[in-house]
Amino acid sequence: MKLNFSFLLSCLLCIGPVACAAQAPSFPPSPRLAITAAGLAQIKAAPDFSMAREAALKAGDALLENPITLPEGFGNWIFYYACPDDGATLVPLSLTEHQCPIDKKIYTDDRTVSAYRAQLHYGAESAAQTLGWAYAYTGDDKYVVEEKRILLKLAHDYPNYPARQDRWGHTGIFASLGGRRFVQSLDEAVGIISLAKGYDLTRNSPAWTDDEKKLVEDDLFRLTASTLLTFNQDINNHQTWYNAGLMAIASVLGDAEMVEKVLTMRGGFHDQLERSIGADGLWYEGSMAYHGYALQAMREIVDAGRRMGLPLQNEPKFRAMIEGPLRATYPNGVFPAINDSDPISISIFNDAFEWAWKTYREPIFAQAAAWKNPAKLAELLGPDAKSQWPLSAHSENLSGAGLAILRQGEGEATTNIFLDYGQHGGDNGGHGHFDKLNITLFANGREWLLDPGRLSYSHKEYKTWVKQSAAHNTVTLGGASQQATTGKLLFLQQGKNFSACATQSDGAYPGSMLTRHLFLTDKMLVDVYDVVADKETQIDWFAHSIAPVLQRIDAKTEGAEATPGTENGYQHLTNALSWQTDGNTQWDFVSDADNPAAPRLRLWLAGKTPEEVFTAVGIGYNTGQKAPTLIRRRNAKTTRFVTVYDLSGDAKYVWGVRAEKSIKVATSDGDWNIEFNKKGAKGILSPLKP
Repeated sequence: MKLNFSFLLSCLLCIGPVACAAQAPSFPPSPRLAITAAGLAQIKAAPDFSMAREAALKAGDALLENPITLPEGFGNWIFYYACPDDGATLVPLSLTEHQCPIDKKIYTDDRTVSAYRAQLHYGAESAAQTLGWAYAYTGDDKYVVEEKRILLKLAHDYPNYPARQDRWGHTGIFASLGGRRFVQSLDEAVGIISLAKGYDLTRNSPAWTDDEKKLVEDDLFRLTASTLLTFNQDINNHQTWYNAGLMAIASVLGDAEMVEKVLTMRGGFHDQLERSIGADGLWYEGSMAYHGYALQAMREIVDAGRRMGLPLQNEPKFRAMIEGPLRATYPNGVFPAINDSDPISISIFNDAFEWAWKTYREPIFAQAAAWKNPAKLAELLGPDAKSQWPLSAHSENLSGAGLAILRQGEGEATTNIFLDYGQHGGDNGGHGHFDKLNITLFANGREWLLDPGRLSYSHKEYKTWVKQSAAHNTVTLGGASQQATTGKLLFLQQGKNFSACATQSDGAYPGSMLTRHLFLTDKMLVDVYDVVADKETQIDWFAHSIAPVLQRIDAKTEGAEATPGTENGYQHLTNALSWQTDGNTQWDFVSDADNPAAPRLRLWLAGKTPEEVFTAVGIGYNTGQKAPTLIRRRNAKTTRFVTVYDLSGDAKYVWGVRAEKSIKVATSDGDWNIEFNKKGAKGILSPLKP
């Protein structure tokens, strides 16, 4: 028996969470990456194969009739292919001239031209996979000829790309995120999967010579693997894709040692499952966009492994990654855009849900895949199946992501609060925002209080607005943004007719303590935000909405023109007015300025502490979307902001608020008396007398 010393050594080095491969991979004849021979035969035997074949033919023939332009050189960061003034994607006039569609300026600089080459590289990757499927479904070598043109060109060019560079101009050992075919190894990792699948689907064709295959395998695939292995990114989402790219390369090369490395190294598949995925199944960076991005890579690894005889799909944390998003949506299926995310819906995971249904055969995944699609539900679960949504109906703590979620009500009428107390977008914080104890609010079938997400990395407002504390529904001290930190959950409880939670942070402003208590019924939210600072300072409390109108209800005077601030995000708060107040005031976010009966969110700002209240206009989910903003300002060392939100939609539920030792709220249901302590909340409703 021949001992595999590299395997034994890797197992000896498996320390802590890093797992060792349980069995060796097998390498059956191609295809074995994009699909197996048995899987391809099953597709061809299916009744609807003629439709799939026709679609593959149409796509492949289009590439033969109009061959893609192959890049002459490396590709720069794709986000550089944008107008620097407005962030609009440029339009190519030629390989060297690129125009902004808004201001019509033409750019010919090296950065823009090389960023456009990134698009050409992407096109080559997509074409390679499309041609591969056209050949797999037809066996026609004409598709292989074009496949060879793409892969041989890239193989000839790869050794001549810069040794290593990144988008900031660093080279060599200083370019840890850099690459060769692209200025990001991330792009190389993602792209090599499509190229490997195209090769895997076609290399049995006699149109390939042995010398050509050797060139592609050595100078494209092995050299790309060397690039991906140069710098390990630990548990970063980049490393997830490095692993997926390496797994694809290992499959087409039949390299068992590379498979072992992907599975067992620090930052490898098993290590990432252990350290990147929380107990709630969510990706550690706290963004559903990046959860989906990482899950795509993990599925690539799992599928490649399955086709090599490795049952990676049975890893519990991997399965939890697919189920996790179901616990983190609003009732309408949309995720709050926390950290570097977007206002995306659960539908972005449909492929993963259907994959999970076929793999695990559990109805929860079929229900998720068929969300708002009765025909799909009947197809997956039978004609008598009934839709179940939302799949998560109770208040809960997603401890990995650091999200306390309060839910009250039923079905799509459920009211949701998301309170973000967790780590700053992961340990490295690259995709986190300075927004500890930020909330988002969904009621009456719509989102009222938003997190703006990331806009776009090509917008200057990504750094000057969305990353800043002033862009979020939390507090700032001294007009400065918070520091990166992790808060903690004090309690979360689900009562009979309410739910409540409390979170705390002592690191957002060193020497200061932020504590937020929430009490939610189906028609009302009580929000108590306590600030204890190390010295007297300006303390601002924010509420941002995508409702187009913000009105003061009890105003006796017009607000005075004002400027809330000039930096740290404040510079984006425009058209500001201010009022000096002393006692309760009422403010409405209104969903339709032209309809007096339109749903509205009323805020009761309670308490006897004098404060300055501002109304202003911030930025919503894009730079053209206006987001009315309400700001409460006090100068103090210690203060408590009490806010009661009327969630009825017509602002007729809450009749009055009194903030003393306990919070007393008069409503159309009766009088609520609400108290908070270290262990929980107590809410007593005294119904109206008949």
